[in-house]
Amino acid sequence: MKHLYESVFSGALMALLVAAPLPTQAQTPPQAPTQAEAQAALNPAPAPFTDAQLDQMLAPIALYPDQLLTQVLMASTFPDQLVDAQKWLQDSHNASLKGDDLANALQPLPWDPSVKSLVAFPQIIAMMINHLDWTQALGQAFATQEVQVFARVQYLRQRARDAGTLQSNSQIAVTDQDSDIIIAPADPDMLYVPVYNPADVYGEWPDSDYPPVFLPPPPGFYSGVIGAGIGFSIGLGIVAPLWGWGHPDWHHHAVAIDPSRYQHITTETYIQQNHINIEDGAWHRGGPVAFVPEAQRPHPTYQGGEPPKGAVQPGAVFHPAAPGPRPAGEAQ
Repeated sequence: MKHLYESVFSGALMALLVAAPLPTQAQTPPQAPTQAEAQAALNPAPAPFTDAQLDQMLAPIALYPDQLLTQVLMASTFPDQLVDAQKWLQDSHNASLKGDDLANALQPLPWDPSVKSLVAFPQIIAMMINHLDWTQALGQAFATQEVQVFARVQYLRQRARDAGTLQSNSQIAVTDQDSDIIIAPADPDMLYVPVYNPADVYGEWPDSDYPPVFLPPPPGFYSGVIGAGIGFSIGLGIVAPLWGWGHPDWHHHAVAIDPSRYQHITTETYIQQNHINIEDGAWHRGGPVAFVPEAQRPHPTYQGGEPPKGAVQPGAVFHPAAPGPRPAGEAQ
């Protein structure tokens, strides 16, 4: 009888366990997104530029001397400051400053040293402001794809050398450093900026879907007709305190700077405000690139009031470059 009761009890217990609902785990309420996550969802990061897109936007400046190229690339990540710098230069007193007087006047301003250094070459700032869509695209590329940008510059320099258009002369010194091509001013006290049509100097362009951008020089920057080779701007005096503090580290595809000289041009507070990180002598751009609202953009300053033929048009960041006129007697 005892075994019978035990059997009945065990069966009843088993039936009760089968019939009872299984306990459920407590559900964790979903976490609210952080402010950064919410901002990223509203403003997703743009897709990276392809090599072809980088080539076409870098084509107008890839043959600049290394230190000028570095200043242009870094300054392009601060288009709002470039606009401020151009307004600052519209004051005749500021525009007349030279040498140490210019460096001293710029020191307390909150701009990145790359922008301050370009103030010594106001024609370069004018070119970047006249083509602000290109400048902002370049800044976005450099801030997010620095390694690729430096790699594509070397690719374009090699194409120009293979085409026979890039070589040393009285304005620039072209040398080799391992497998990289270095370009420097031939005169350490004077800068001559290469002026050329990218549709010509690189030989046959490899990708017809992404033709190179052409940036016509601003008035007074270059005299003569832009031919099939490389011309040079008027001579621009180099301001020693604003020059030579940064250059490409081609081996690591980064910007190498002299931290003490960099910090002499600006202040630690402004370095932080501009989202600059300096690690082991290398410059890194952090934070978002500030785009200039349409209403705050200055009007391009073209001679005659109209953009030159072949200029980058508003809203067209990647504009085809038309082949330039060739010297008489040369095959078309």
